[in-house]
Amino acid sequence: MRLWALGAKVEDVDREVAFITGLGGRTVLDEVIPFGGKGYRIPLMSLGDKYLHIGEAMVYEDRLPERLSHGLCHVVIRVDKLAPAREAAMQHGATEVLPVAHVDAEFGLRDVAFLRSPGGMLIELAEVHEDRVPE
Repeated sequence: MRLWALGAKVEDVDREVAFITGLGGRTVLDEVIPFGGKGYRIPLMSLGDKYLHIGEAMVYEDRLPERLSHGLCHVVIRVDKLAPAREAAMQHGATEVLPVAHVDAEFGLRDVAFLRSPGGMLIELAEVHEDRVPE
């Protein structure tokens, strides 16, 4: 298990990409990710050895009981096996935000689970089957 990325909801993706690039980050991918019958533009920005996924809307936010504010909103944790990692999280008090989903996007193939920790953190657990992130 390791931290792969942070997710951030922003008001204007293009403005945020320019800001992060101006600070020395770089755009790795700028794609529209298909999820739940919709498309979400979520550029992947490189910040050293970690990534930041930014978007004007997050795939899970319409499933939350409250409005998702702008700013950092979720942690993406890459796991070796999704099922046992998800089960351990649930046994330790996590709740499911979205059921496990298969994602096929420019960054690769992965199964993901969106959970909320007992303290309220939004977490995406991701088992990567094929990594296509250009390095």
